[in-house]
Amino acid sequence: MVGIVTDSASALEPGIVDAEHIHLVPLLLEAEGGSVEETALTESEMSDLLSSGRARTASPPPGSFMKAIEDADDGEGVVILTVGSRFSSSADAARLAASQTEKMVEVVDTQAAAGAQALVVLSTAAAARTGLGIDALAKHAGEVSRRVRLVSEVGDLTQLARSGRLPRRLASLGNSVGVRPVFELRNGSIRLLRPGLSKGGALSLMMETWRRSAVPDHKLHLVAMHGGDRARAEEILRAVTDVATPATSMISRFGPAMVAHTGNDIDGLAWWWEPESGKLLDGGNS
Repeated sequence: MVGIVTDSASALEPGIVDAEHIHLVPLLLEAEGGSVEETALTESEMSDLLSSGRARTASPPPGSFMKAIEDADDGEGVVILTVGSRFSSSADAARLAASQTEKMVEVVDTQAAAGAQALVVLSTAAAARTGLGIDALAKHAGEVSRRVRLVSEVGDLTQLARSGRLPRRLASLGNSVGVRPVFELRNGSIRLLRPGLSKGGALSLMMETWRRSAVPDHKLHLVAMHGGDRARAEEILRAVTDVATPATSMISRFGPAMVAHTGNDIDGLAWWWEPESGKLLDGGNS
């Protein structure tokens, strides 16, 4: 079976990684004293980094991908599914590692992150179990990447300002009036949607975006996400399952590398619509 490798920006829970036989390459967080793999951070260590404003993210080194390729390959090749290249140089590191091995390796830039990337990884892992070859799997992953969507909302804008992604003046103003920006990540681009003026308003906007995306005769796959408040992700999941029955669903947590930029007051919903036939390459657009 073709091996599946991804980076930790996919925010997959350890139990799912093990159950699906996925090989995970951690992103790095850099601070005074060096760098640490994000999967090795404790809650208190992450909290200290956030409060200090010292956290910086870095892609995995090529050597980490080289090891994952060795571990994942059983002779049929490896597909590496990375976080979107707009957000990290993880794909570049993976391609460099692939160029330095004689093994068959395909690198797919999912143009996604977090739950959206996780959905690409899980679909590709499921397709690998059907016996698809490496070229077909790479095409499958590319098609799912074009279909996945992620909407998220941020409550505390302080960390966005610290990371340089939002002017401090606007962050201060937004925090003072309780604005909760809602973003959509799709096909490698981030788009700012209308802001919510409360958690309820932000959830309504996320739900509106999801409802408008619905495709008849397609199966729904989704991930509800949180930055530390699991109850919020459960609320988001219930909002969807009250009106639809997903084929697959799960709750996941944004990883430290994401939270380093947004703060932990973040939640979101990722999904994609799969044709009932399961055939992704025969046309159709979701």
